[in-house]
Amino acid sequence: MAIVSSHLLNSINGSHASGVKIKVNQITKNGLRKKICQTLTDKNGRFSKEFKLGKKDYNLEYEIIVNLQDYFRKKTNVSNIVINFKMNNPKKKYHIPMMISPNSYSVWWSK
Repeated sequence: MAIVSSHLLNSINGSHASGVKIKVNQITKNGLRKKICQTLTDKNGRFSKEFKLGKKDYNLEYEIIVNLQDYFRKKTNVSNIVINFKMNNPKKKYHIPMMISPNSYSVWWSK
C-alpha cells in the first residue's frame, strides 16, 4: 500500500497544527479531480492515509490541498496550499511535512 502523510507545524507559536482540513485528489489524464481522501490533522498535527494503487494509478498526478483559511480563522493571505505529486511506487510512503503561517508556508519531501 502507498501511504501519503504529513506533519503540520504552526510557525507562529511552534505548536502542532491540529484540526487542519486536508484533501487528497487523484488527477485523471483528462484533468478531472477525484477526491480520494478528506480528513483533519490529529492533535499532533499529523495525518496518514493508505492507498491501494493499481497499475493505471502509478502515472497519474495527485494533489494534496491544505486549508489554512479555516485553521487561521480567515486571518490569512494564503488560503490553501496545493501540492501536486506522483505516486510511482505502490509500496512507498510519501511524507510531506509543512511549516505553516497565515502569510507563508514551507514544504519539503521527507525520506
